[in-house]
This record gives sequence, C-alpha cells and structure tokens, in this order.
Amino acid sequence: MNEMDIRKKLYEKMQNEYNDFIEEMKNNEPQFIVNNAYQIVIKEELVAMFYPESEQYDIDEIKALNKTKNPLEELYQGWMDSDAGIHSVLEDNVSDTIEGIQKEQREKKKDRER
Repeated sequence: MNEMDIRKKLYEKMQNEYNDFIEEMKNNEPQFIVNNAYQIVIKEELVAMFYPESEQYDIDEIKALNKTKNPLEELYQGWMDSDAGIHSVLEDNVSDTIEGIQKEQREKKKDRER
C-alpha cells in the first residue's frame, strides 16, 4: 500500500466514524444535539485535518492513527483532555477582525474628509 492509500484509508475511516456519530446524534432530542454542537464541530474539523492530500502529518503518524479502532474519538478525547482551548484562537481572530474593521473605518473617514 502506498502512502496516499494509507492516508485515504485513515481519512475514510475517520469520515465513516464521523458519519456514524452524526447519525447517532440525529436519533436524539434537539436539545441534546444543541448541547453537543461543540463536539460535532470539533470532530468535523478534526476529520478535515486529515484530507489525504494534506501532508501536515507524516506517514508514521498516519499509520499510528490507522491502527486505532476509533481515531476520531481518540483525537477528540485528546483535545478535550488537553489544557489547550479554542478560546485563544478565537481571541486572536477577534483581535484581527477588529483591527481590520478599525482600519476600514479610518480609511472611510479619511475619504469623507477629503
């Protein structure tokens, strides 16, 4: 099996795991789904990180994940167990967005003053 096939195998395994998870979610009450929206989004993002064409992770890492029964759940639990959070990423993005808004507003003000 070549490297691309190994990457495809992992991606398909994770995509199937995600699809099963979503189907399971659909069998629950709307409030349960809302309460688990974070898990849905994070798992979707995790799957996207492993598109076969992505070379973010080396082949040994891909092989290791391929050997696990539920790589998506393993990665999600690893995320949940970590001290990292999405908060710092959101803070950076909010700051960048606000900077862009302020810059645009300053430029519009300068244009009006001319």
